[in-house]
Amino acid sequence: MVIVALLAAGGASAQQTTDPSFGRVKTHAIEVCNPQGQRAYLARLVCADNSHPTFERLGNVGPRHDFPPDMPEGAAIRFISQAAERTPLEAGQTDHHMVDHYSVRCPDTTIDLFLDMYHCDAPAPRHAPAGFTIAN
Repeated sequence: MVIVALLAAGGASAQQTTDPSFGRVKTHAIEVCNPQGQRAYLARLVCADNSHPTFERLGNVGPRHDFPPDMPEGAAIRFISQAAERTPLEAGQTDHHMVDHYSVRCPDTTIDLFLDMYHCDAPAPRHAPAGFTIAN
């Protein structure tokens, strides 16, 4: 993923992704840790006018990637248990975490963003979805 560095208000460094799907679709949800991580990440976003957006959780939209129809029931239950315990995904493992949908409002626009709160093995992204910058 290519990231472009930008300057935010007050001289703080900020970054914005050049990937237009980052955070905009559930299969490319923003990976954070726990509900507090979702709110902390969203609070760091900066709108085009340098204000911070307001945001509201609209609920979850199901798994990031659907379970295959032939997946054994035991495997699905094991994956759900691992997610609840915030166990990191194994290399190459498909991400079936539940994804939360947020409405994010700037003065001139409202954007839907999707966050996956089951990624506690890495820090929150240091880049923002298209249309935003992020305060570091």
